Amino acid sequence: MAANAHHFSDVLRERRRSARALARSFCATIPLALFWLVSLTSAPDAQEIWKMRIHRGESWQEHMLAEIDSITFHADPSPVPLVRVPAGTFVMGDGVSTCGMQEHTVTLTRDFFLAQHEITNGEYLLVLQWAYDEGLVTASTSGVWDAIGSDAELLLDLDNDYVEVQFDGGGTFYLRESPSEPAQTAYPDGYDPSRHPVKEATWFGAAAFCNWLSLYLDLPAAYDHESWECHGGDPYGAAGYRLATDAEWEYAAQFDDERLFPWGDEDPDCARANFYAPGGVCIGWTAPPTSHPAAPTALGLAHLAGNLWEWCNDWFVCELGTAPLVDPPGPNAGTHRVCRAGGWGSVDYDLRCGFRAYNAPDGATYAHGFRIARTAP
Repeated sequence: MAANAHHFSDVLRERRRSARALARSFCATIPLALFWLVSLTSAPDAQEIWKMRIHRGESWQEHMLAEIDSITFHADPSPVPLVRVPAGTFVMGDGVSTCGMQEHTVTLTRDFFLAQHEITNGEYLLVLQWAYDEGLVTASTSGVWDAIGSDAELLLDLDNDYVEVQFDGGGTFYLRESPSEPAQTAYPDGYDPSRHPVKEATWFGAAAFCNWLSLYLDLPAAYDHESWECHGGDPYGAAGYRLATDAEWEYAAQFDDERLFPWGDEDPDCARANFYAPGGVCIGWTAPPTSHPAAPTALGLAHLAGNLWEWCNDWFVCELGTAPLVDPPGPNAGTHRVCRAGGWGSVDYDLRCGFRAYNAPDGATYAHGFRIARTAP
């Protein structure tokens, strides 16, 4: 299956390179008059019927030029909105947060893109369906598994009431409102699950999504599906999509004034974050990306505090030392992966930019989600 997947990605990239090369040779839209000009100046017989053939390998499709109004070339846009984060230096850790007690200077030498919000069910569904259709995953009504690596890691747990992505058993994924008590209590009149962040994705499911999106957009896959290492241990050098490193996540959250929370130094409240406030849960379930306009970050990133814990690329160790670091990739190995941001059931202390938590990479819960990153070309 791994060989098939690699062959598929090679073929996909070659086809898109050809299409883009052709697109660069013409204007974005070619009027039909251009074809008629070619036919009148080059055809020996003006009565000839001109046709166009579109070739794909050994096969081709033929179209009558008289039936075509125009041809438009366009690039596939990323389905996920991204925010550019400029390179810079900051102090990682704040001296008081759990596993952020030790402070040290970190320099990130490359600009990077970070998803404006946590990956939504709608965004995950779109790319997951594509990956399934291309044979990159297997699925049943109880889960989604990797079909490239030999270990067939669980990517998405579908066998519970909390997950909103579902599989019909016949080849199609779809969305539902969660029938769980928290979701139904939080939204008694219903809600749009496509706008809420995806839940029950393991770390492997988050990393795999990055690879699917990369291949879909003709970029190199960042993660190896055997070792699950990102770009040979150098995530900053990856050309494709990936999870943010631990350092990148904190840098973006506190950008660029060492603030305690993503919006500043003010204590969390329900206007700024979706969490477990002193008076009780703010919502009791997740919220869509635009639900907290009172909490703008310096970069316009949503829900860097609360809503869901977010998977990061790094293996977890609690304290990182005090020595200055440049583009740190995190530990070489471990048993758990870093999680950031706090969730809708987290207390205010968990929402600090310097707070570092963890979960097993095969763990899938309704409290964990992710956002994607990419080193700026």
